[in-house]
Amino acid sequence: MVMRSLLTDDRTSLKIGNCCCGIPIALHYSYFLLLLIVLASSARYLNAAFSLFMLSLYGPVLLLTIVLHELGHCWMTKKLGGDVGGIVLWPLGGFALVGPTDCGASGDFRVALAGPLTHIPQMAFWVVMFAAFTGGDFSRFSMSYYLDELSDSAASFFAVLSQQAFWTNLFILAFNLLVPAYPLDGGRCFAAFLIMRGYRMEKVALIVSVTAMVLSGGLMLFGMISFIFMHSPNGIFMALVSAYIFSSSMNLFNMQKEGRVREHPLFGRAVFEQRELPEVQQPDEAVAPVSPTSPKAEDAEMA
Repeated sequence: MVMRSLLTDDRTSLKIGNCCCGIPIALHYSYFLLLLIVLASSARYLNAAFSLFMLSLYGPVLLLTIVLHELGHCWMTKKLGGDVGGIVLWPLGGFALVGPTDCGASGDFRVALAGPLTHIPQMAFWVVMFAAFTGGDFSRFSMSYYLDELSDSAASFFAVLSQQAFWTNLFILAFNLLVPAYPLDGGRCFAAFLIMRGYRMEKVALIVSVTAMVLSGGLMLFGMISFIFMHSPNGIFMALVSAYIFSSSMNLFNMQKEGRVREHPLFGRAVFEQRELPEVQQPDEAVAPVSPTSPKAEDAEMA
């Protein structure tokens, strides 16, 4: 709740403008902190080309990637009858400020899924760009690269940038879609799926929070190792996102233990109250119908 209010506060964000869909986009000032961290971490190599590469990857490339991801959430929300308030970009991804749809938990599932699916055409675009800069030579297309490649020529620099942009998109796709940890899209899909299967909200909160803490702890350790010892540019991003996931999941776990699940931003929404129950369910899982409510409360989808 506090994090979302900080991100949506007009005083903490730089208004970029509206996208082609008329959706306002704002850049949170903390994003510049990420660029400073990236610049400081790349300085250890004493290579200007590498510093420029890291700033390009975590600057315009990552921003464009996040915007398209969040537009996927916004497009699906509008398609399902929900309201869209805007997009906020920040160091660990983005937030699509969207209202509940008219389709209950199944609608929330589809909205969460729409963001990660935008990375498939983005990956295709970066493959085409890599082919253009290398003359169609894919023999060097891999996750690793040599620092000398960044300073050989402009074509070589942009080939490496395209290659790493592809892997960044694949990483974000897999991280969001395959890791069932709130507040990632995979965690939202996981929660919505359990709600649709008739699980009680308190049990879903416990399952989602514990799963997320275990996974994020392991991913945080792997991200630090890959950045320090494997020189992976995505390692620092993975470690930071994992730390945020662990903190958010711990908060959800504590709220579940205190019996305050319905005060949580994810579980306190009408979209989960109006859940769709399966045709066959256990007698003790039956839930009385809830009267419809107006789908105007704001929600936040994270990348």
